[in-house]
Amino acid sequence: MKRTALVGLVFALVLSLAGCSGGSAEELYSLPRLSDAYLQLQNEINELLDSGAEYSAPSSGSNRQAVQLEDIDGDGQKEALAFLSFPASSKPQKIVIFQTVEGKYTEVARIEGEGTGIDSISYLDMDGSAAREIAVGWRIASGMNILSVYSMRGFQASQILNTDYARFSAVDLDDNGRADIVAMRLSSSDENGEATMYSLHEDGEMVSSTVQLSQGIRSLARVRTGRLMDGRSSIVVESTVGISGLVTDVLACRSGIFQNITLDAVTGTSSTQRSSQVWCRDINGDDVLDIPRLEPMPQLPDAGAYYLTIWSNYTVYGRSARVATTFTNNTDSWYLIVPEYWAGRISVRRRDEVNGERGVVFSYIGDGVENARDFLTVYTLSGDNKEERASAGARFSLASDEDKLYAAEITDAEGLPFSVTETQIKENFRVLYSEWITGDQ
Repeated sequence: MKRTALVGLVFALVLSLAGCSGGSAEELYSLPRLSDAYLQLQNEINELLDSGAEYSAPSSGSNRQAVQLEDIDGDGQKEALAFLSFPASSKPQKIVIFQTVEGKYTEVARIEGEGTGIDSISYLDMDGSAAREIAVGWRIASGMNILSVYSMRGFQASQILNTDYARFSAVDLDDNGRADIVAMRLSSSDENGEATMYSLHEDGEMVSSTVQLSQGIRSLARVRTGRLMDGRSSIVVESTVGISGLVTDVLACRSGIFQNITLDAVTGTSSTQRSSQVWCRDINGDDVLDIPRLEPMPQLPDAGAYYLTIWSNYTVYGRSARVATTFTNNTDSWYLIVPEYWAGRISVRRRDEVNGERGVVFSYIGDGVENARDFLTVYTLSGDNKEERASAGARFSLASDEDKLYAAEITDAEGLPFSVTETQIKENFRVLYSEWITGDQ
């Protein structure tokens, strides 16, 4: 069983390196032949498995294979790293590194750690040298992780950082061409969190700087790296607050100083705090994560409370700019991009009287909520005759998703102080995918 699994792992490595090339049909459709070097690597790892080792692949992050290829020393040739567990050892978690020497894979280093497994691993250049550093998140116990960073010069694994963490990211945060590591921690006792940025100088000195995260956070739900609207690197941390709320902290470097650019120094929390789980996403397709803020809509009599979502980008100085406004319907999995000038002049209510037909009615309230004027209804349709109902009367189709159809109807737009057209609604309607609601990656 172990050997069969390893054949698959090594075979996958061969495929990842083989690429695509021209050739006969027979060559294109035949399986690639394992080289002598890979067969020999398979035998080397088999010996470790036969001695009592087990696979212990990282459980999170982008590198989750039990055998990985990476150029550790910067010579252009990739080393092989096997992630194994030796249950009988005092330090059971081991990363065994093999280098090709005269066409054969030879073990050149081992990184050893305690705990029950490996949370994640990153390969990065922190000091600008050819050799890479390796950042390993050791899973010590439930809810407890230790981050260790190793310098690998000369394939000597020298630990240069060891700290606890809840989540960590590796990114060139100060845009100096060298990677930094940001470790985030959370105190369950007082619901306070912090983030520490670690940078490695060329002389080998590790320096750090710490900032606070928003107060009252219960868990670090989602951490992503990206760019701010002015092109600077950032880390976007989304945390749960209260019963079902979220708050976003944006971490960046300004003039070389590590900062939480969305944190209000007076309140101790970010202005991005919201009462429902609306997650950050690139709402306008410009490759910049947009930060949501909820704005209450005027409430109609006998209707619930509804919100518009204001999406903003930030500069490294903490200044924000609105990029879009949406009405988001998590229940029916859709959202509508609305013109900014609709804000404060419209409200909504639900209308679910017909089986298999859920509607959201948009109303103009320029003359007050008591004189609300319905002008648009968006329908979510299900059931056997949903296609017929999507085109009934003046309705027009918007989109489909699995077993649902979406349609809309403009009812009374004549004389409104803004235009409402079928083309406008079609262009601004979007299906809401599950990861945008749950935050799953």
